[in-house]
Amino acid sequence: MYGYAGRIGFVDLTNNRVTVETPGEELIKEYLGGIGFLTRLLYDMVPKGADPLGDENALIFSVGPVNGTLVPSSNRWSVGAKSPATETIVSGNAGGTWGSELKWAGFDTLVITGKAAKPSYLLVQDGKISILPAGELWGKDTWETEALLQSRHKDPNLRVACIGLGGENLCPLSVVIGEKTHSGGRGGTGAVMGSKNLKAVAVRGHLGVKIADTENLVNECQRLIKMLMSEHHFDRYQSFGSPSGTNLYAKTGGLTTYNGQSGVFDKFENIQGDVFLNRYSIGTRACGSCPLSGWRKYLVQDGKNQGAWTDGIENSTVQCFGSKIGNGDPEAILMAHNLCDQYGLDEISVGVSIAFAMECFQKGIITTKDTGGIALEWGSRDALFQMIEMMAHNRGFGEIIGQGVKRAAAYFGQDSEKFALHVKGLEISTVDPRAYQGWALQYAVASRGADHMRSYGSWEFGEIDGGVLEEAGMPETVTDRFTIEGKGKGVAYSENVRSVTDCLEMCKTISRQKLGLTKNVVPVLTAVTGRDWTARELMKIGERKTNLERLFNLREGLKASDDTLPWRMLHEPIPDGPSKGAVVNLEPMLDEYYKARSWDRETGYPTKEKLQELHLDHLIS
Repeated sequence: MYGYAGRIGFVDLTNNRVTVETPGEELIKEYLGGIGFLTRLLYDMVPKGADPLGDENALIFSVGPVNGTLVPSSNRWSVGAKSPATETIVSGNAGGTWGSELKWAGFDTLVITGKAAKPSYLLVQDGKISILPAGELWGKDTWETEALLQSRHKDPNLRVACIGLGGENLCPLSVVIGEKTHSGGRGGTGAVMGSKNLKAVAVRGHLGVKIADTENLVNECQRLIKMLMSEHHFDRYQSFGSPSGTNLYAKTGGLTTYNGQSGVFDKFENIQGDVFLNRYSIGTRACGSCPLSGWRKYLVQDGKNQGAWTDGIENSTVQCFGSKIGNGDPEAILMAHNLCDQYGLDEISVGVSIAFAMECFQKGIITTKDTGGIALEWGSRDALFQMIEMMAHNRGFGEIIGQGVKRAAAYFGQDSEKFALHVKGLEISTVDPRAYQGWALQYAVASRGADHMRSYGSWEFGEIDGGVLEEAGMPETVTDRFTIEGKGKGVAYSENVRSVTDCLEMCKTISRQKLGLTKNVVPVLTAVTGRDWTARELMKIGERKTNLERLFNLREGLKASDDTLPWRMLHEPIPDGPSKGAVVNLEPMLDEYYKARSWDRETGYPTKEKLQELHLDHLIS
């Protein structure tokens, strides 16, 4: 089998049993791999109403057909489950080399169910899966866990995806951390892993990947790399990395500042991308097979925090631990990032939840009596660090705010839900949606909640040339961040094409322009697999996966009315800066999106004709 390892591993932790199956032709043809496999298997295996932290929930890791090959950025891996934060589907995507190593170890997908009697970890090596004791690993952070497993197996190249204290303590904001800094599964995959008494999945392989046409693959990969290096965003990411995005948002007044009370941060010059580049950066790295080394390492070289270092901060890091909580200390941002990686927490949800709590403190909704003596004042680094620790240990006030802003707002009351920045229970990630109407829509409709990566519509940032828009069938109006015309069609298209990227398990950062067009990845996919794929076929796979996520959520009780945004974003204009006066005009965009999707505007369900077209009608009773 070319491109695929040809094995799906099913691990029943309750009965200490491992079985292996070959992915069927229908699964490959209709879901391709990666997040496609994951979504279909979750739908099939997790019964309606299953407790996200119960034995019936499945935790699934999956990679795609190009993982472990020369294809640019074919390093990604997906992890998913039913979310303990939102009680709908959740799946996240991470980088590094763990995904390729899983393929080399002989597996396309791991499906983990049940609960181990004692703390355990999985060792996946060359076609074999072993369930091993992890008693001495329980209570260790993610960095310690990786080091201990590499030492135990005498292999520094053993790749480890694991949980920290956040997952062990079942915090809904916990994630799975791969290779120290690669976070996957916003929405509580770490808690699902912890609920199964599973500490880590360690992988090592020597089986390689069989390629159908090696010579053609080399030529096509060279073509894609040249295409990537000619694009606008390549130099920006190569030079500055992801934190450069905060500079763009600051210029447009789209920074979510003080939990969205402002679009402008008065201390922004202290935390802009240039500060991290010039003062702290000590070099770059890249994920496996990636020609874009935009992943930076940072070191504090003097002062009270001398010696502190971290790796791979993102634009979301700078906003969530910076402007959103009123913090202008770049070193506090770096250190908070490290804490989240070590504890296995999602820094987006953690930062937004702390910002929400700080606004509640500002308005007198909560006091130090509620917080255990912590003064949650804007910009307080002490409060930031204490809150992260309390969330990870799921204790005191951290147990309340660590449930996320939706549940915390329900607990606090007093109209705090109006400024609880979430969609479907998942916290809003990066840019203020009032400043970018398209991003507002993609937050509102994304299957796992307020997620910018499901659509990743970068067309509002001035980086997409007209040729790409024309090829995608999107009107030029989508590039205007304040207009609503074309945004529904644009988000639906972008969700489909990003789903293809996740099924392949390529990186969205490098595929945000021409490399994201399916016609440009068909040749490499065909060279790898030996199958005659078409661009139209791949787009149908992306659309099918997106609709199946929708069906999962509808089965769990989601309604069309849940495709919405926080009250603040719909009714409270940005008070200052270049986006002053902006609110989100959501309803017309939702109308256009639902029409583009062929979903019923009242019920939220795909039409019968759409389900038949996508071969999904048999899933509905």
